[in-house]
Parts: sequence; structure tokens; C-alpha cells
Amino acid sequence: MKKCSFGMCMLVILMCLVILVGCANTKQAATPDAPKSVAQVGQIPDDFRHIVENNLFDGVIAFENRLLNAEIVETNEEHRTATHRIQMMDLYGNNLATYICNSDDAYHVSTLTATQDEGFLFVLGFSDYAYDQDTRASDNGFASRIIKCDENGNVLFDTPLDGVAGRALQYCFEVNEHFYFFGTLETPETKTRGVSSPSDIYMVVLDSAGTVVNTQMIAGSDFDSLDTAETTENGFVLSISAQSDDGDFIGSQSNGYPKDWIFTVSYDLKITGKDMKTGRDYFDSRLGEKNGVPIYKSDSLLTGFDAGTPDVFIDYGDFYLIVSSNNTGVYEKTPPMISSIWHYTESVYSAYDYSGNLIFRASVDSSPDYDALVQKFYVTP
Repeated sequence: MKKCSFGMCMLVILMCLVILVGCANTKQAATPDAPKSVAQVGQIPDDFRHIVENNLFDGVIAFENRLLNAEIVETNEEHRTATHRIQMMDLYGNNLATYICNSDDAYHVSTLTATQDEGFLFVLGFSDYAYDQDTRASDNGFASRIIKCDENGNVLFDTPLDGVAGRALQYCFEVNEHFYFFGTLETPETKTRGVSSPSDIYMVVLDSAGTVVNTQMIAGSDFDSLDTAETTENGFVLSISAQSDDGDFIGSQSNGYPKDWIFTVSYDLKITGKDMKTGRDYFDSRLGEKNGVPIYKSDSLLTGFDAGTPDVFIDYGDFYLIVSSNNTGVYEKTPPMISSIWHYTESVYSAYDYSGNLIFRASVDSSPDYDALVQKFYVTP
């Protein structure tokens, strides 16, 4: 065996040190990009202190003068039931009305809408899942429900739509004392149990009493889905992703690949125009509104926003509030069977004047109880 000289040994050690220092420097260089909490700016006004401390606006749907929120307050795993609470608040977090309902746990509250009579509307939408290897929630039939409440939370109508899942009622607009709903519906004639099946664009109109007065489809024979729906002066504009090359999408030459379309429809749900071009992106979600006009993530007011992902926009007249979600770190004990990264998060409240000046910013922890989730992964049935 050859012996290593002292000089050669020192050279090896120095090379190792260089490598280690280089690794350390690389790690330090990456640190500034790591998730971290935002710094507080200014003083929280008294009217907003309880909002921030209790994270009252986390997950709210914002309208011109009201906020809506829905949460599951109780579940029963044995009977597969859930209790939902829908709350309407003013812009300072004061409760205006509350409605509580029970349902099978395959139903979820969505499409919350503040209505012109100072009340609210929501969809209790069905979403299928497997109970076990042989049984699904949809096996005994299902019906999503459109529920309208007055300003005090009393039910004005509760309209079931048999065989319609919640995804088909994703967007709601109130026009001329009617409620218009748009979404994506798996085609009943080609629906395959337990798998994603060919789908169409679903449109339905209810009158002020909750009676269905019109139902129409935009359809082909393949997978067609609604990305977004918006109002226009004479009806609605629908941004659609379609794989069909027949029916309402004839001539797309899609060859089974998604093609972007923009359709316009009238108030009686007749197609008034269509064009093969890209409309509003699915991820460009509505955050709130200003003077009755929707504000989307792509709005210029949010250009350069630096406190995470914007979720809510609330207009207060001479200033506005953005509620965002910001990652602050990585959970250290993510189960090995989970491929995604679990982040610690915070809700950030940032107020700006309409010149773009930051008035105040504060945050509150909004991380899920990951330890409790981990325990569920390792609990023996």
C-alpha cells in the first residue's frame, strides 16, 4: 500500500474545506429566496385591529359593500355529514347575517353571491368521491342546491337541480331580477362512473322565486370546460377550453387537444358570437370589486404586489385593502408519501391609497395544523 505524504494529505483537506465553504456559500446565497414573513408597516387602525388579530377576512368573497364567508363547523365521519355556516359581514367584519345548514359530506358551499336585495345566495354543490372500493357518494343520486337568503339569513328559496354537480354552477350573476349560473357539466349520456367523463358548458337561469326558467348547453362530444364567465352590456362572455371538433366547436381542428374559445351569449342564453382565441385565464380569479366592477388578479392595481398571492380586494372609497397568502417556511415533518411541499403560511393585510402608497401592512399566522394531519396518516384503522 502506498502511503500518502503529509503535503498531499494537507492538499486533500484544503480541497475538502473549499468544497464545504462553497456549499455553505451556496446555501447562504439561496437564503434570501427562502420563504419568510413580511414586515409590518405603519400602525394598524383600530377598526382593523380585531380583523387582523382574528384573521376575519381569510377566505372571504368580497363585494362592493359586503363580505361573504363559508366554513364547515362540524363533521361526522361515521355518518358522513357536515354542518356549514355561511356568514355575511360588513367591510369592518361586523356580522350582518348567518345561515347554518347540514348536508352529506359530499356537498360543499361555493359560488357565494351578495344579492341586490341586501341578502345573499350560495350553491350547496355536490362533488363525488369513493366511500370504499365498491361504493360512491353518487350511487343513490344527487342534487346540488341553490339557496337564497334575505338580509337576516332567512331562506327565500332552496332549489335542487337533480344530477347537477357543483362545478356546473361555478359562476353566478344577478341581472334583471334573474340569477344566471355557468359552469362545466359532465355529459349525462356519456358519463362513466368514477372517472372524469366528456363534459359540456352548462347554463341555467332562475327567476327571483327560485324557479328554473331556462337551461342551455354549449356542447361537443369531447372534454369541454368553462374557464371563466363575465358580464357584458348585452349578456355574458365565456372563456372556454374545448377538445371537441364538433357541435358548437366545429372547425376547431383540435385533434383531441384543448383549444381556447370565447363565446358570447345573450340573456336568453342564445349564442351571439364565438371566436377561437384566448379569453381570461382560469387562474385570473376575481378578488373583489370597485364601484360594482370586478377586480381580477391581473388588474394593474396589483402590479408589483410583494406580499404573497392576492386573494381578496376590498374597496373603502379612498383606499383599498388586499388580503394575501404568504409562505413563511416549510413544514419539517411532511409524510414521505406526500409529494408536495407543506408550507407554513400567513395572511397578510395590506392597505394602499389609490396613488399606490402603502398605508399599513400586518400579518397573522394561518398555517394549518400539520401535526394533526400527520397523525391521521399514521393512525391504524
